[in-house]
Amino acid sequence: MSDYEGFGLPPVPLMTPERARLIARGYKAVAEQLAESGVRAEAARLERQSQWWLTYSIALAVKPGEEGTAE
Repeated sequence: MSDYEGFGLPPVPLMTPERARLIARGYKAVAEQLAESGVRAEAARLERQSQWWLTYSIALAVKPGEEGTAE
C-alpha cells in the first residue's frame, strides 16, 4: 500500500514539467550570452545545467505506468 492510498489524492509534485522546461530555457539563454562574450567555461557549465533541467522536465512529463515506444 502506498503512503497516500488512504487519503484518496496523490501527493502534489514539487515541480511541473513546464516549470522545469522554463528553467532549462533560462540556463540555455544565459549560456549563449556567455559564449558570445567569450566566457566559454561558464557557458559550458550552464549548458550542462540546461540539459539536466530539460531531461528532468521530460522525466516529469512521463505518467506513472506509461512506457515510451520507439517506432
